[in-house]
Amino acid sequence: MRIIGSVDENRLYCAGSFTKLLTTYVCLSLLAEQHDLTRILDDENFLDALCLNPQAKNFLGLFQTIIGNKFTLRDICTYYAGLPYTFDLAPDELSSVEHGDPFKHHSILDEETFLYRCHNKIIPVYKNRCKFHYSEVSIIFLGYLFEKIFNIQIEDLFQRYVINQFKLTQSQFARKRPKNVYTQDLSDKYDYPSIAILDHGYFCYSNGYYTTLHDMKILIGQLVHQPIFQHMVDIKHARAVSNRILNGLTIEIRIVGDDIIYGYEGLSFSGCNIWAYSTKQQEGYVTFTDSEEEAYDIYHAFGYTDFDIVPEYTQDIYKTFLKTYDNDTQAKDIPMEYQGNYHRVRINEKELDITFRVGNNFIVIRNPDEVKYDIVYANNAYRVKSKDQTASTSVGFSQGNGEDRYMIFDGTLYKKICNAHK
Repeated sequence: MRIIGSVDENRLYCAGSFTKLLTTYVCLSLLAEQHDLTRILDDENFLDALCLNPQAKNFLGLFQTIIGNKFTLRDICTYYAGLPYTFDLAPDELSSVEHGDPFKHHSILDEETFLYRCHNKIIPVYKNRCKFHYSEVSIIFLGYLFEKIFNIQIEDLFQRYVINQFKLTQSQFARKRPKNVYTQDLSDKYDYPSIAILDHGYFCYSNGYYTTLHDMKILIGQLVHQPIFQHMVDIKHARAVSNRILNGLTIEIRIVGDDIIYGYEGLSFSGCNIWAYSTKQQEGYVTFTDSEEEAYDIYHAFGYTDFDIVPEYTQDIYKTFLKTYDNDTQAKDIPMEYQGNYHRVRINEKELDITFRVGNNFIVIRNPDEVKYDIVYANNAYRVKSKDQTASTSVGFSQGNGEDRYMIFDGTLYKKICNAHK
């Protein structure tokens, strides 16, 4: 592994979503001590057999109800369980914003609040085993469930299977933000909730790993050769993310000819970190940047500017989904009182003057570039219409204590501009 770029390799940063990959890795490492991963990853009865105590059994049952049936470890870790990216807007979050506080959607510091949102603030996107949908909630479920099954803290698993195993000296896993971690207010560049500067609390399973480029180089250089990791990147069981990207167990896989490339990106209040490893060239790169778009130039280091279309078998589930998809959408306009111009609410300290728009059947937001989404009404919620014409992520509309109106989409909250022309 090589570090590219001019960033201080000993600067501590929040690894953001790279934590998801490691949460999967440590959970599978624990399981592998007693089970054959080849056998259990696709066994939809395995989690039931594992959940022997009431807390674990109840938590698993909750998600089986939300998802609509039993699911496997592979369903969760390939983001094929139909779960949304994040929780829907909670009353206490809206109240906090109305009192002038920044929006801190990823800060859930106590278990009672976490469980309330699991029970009440998850709107499924699809049914299980239908279509890829990137999900914080999936990995939050996994981390919390394993804590309850094994009566252990995720901190202990990271210490055992990551920090100790790879002899990392500058890394840590924490629910609270370390005092010496690098932070910057990126809220004028991005609207993702992951750039909020905060203590992650119960979002630690997806955002709680702190590291340096020096330690990242050591970790990835050894991780790609580990037997557990080979299960995570098993190309024979990977599922399609898009027409050119596969998802293993919480990891992106790309193909160019006879080369298989592993990689993953993390975006947080520290910035964007990304790594990629070529199995053919037997080398990889890791870097850090403020620009998510520029981060993907890392693949140019291999000489690649494009990737092959994913193998046919990796799209079997998706193709079946399209054939059987029930397009039961209703002609239901967004209520007039929610149509108009919006500003995104404050995430950190920077104000954002960009105007977004809600129409009768569309919204215009950043993702990260400005994009217009058509909106349909399906399964009791307003939803974005995907490129394949299916109804996907929900768009929520809420009224504050007064006359203020709000829209939430994928963990980002917008406030309607008073007296804005429609």
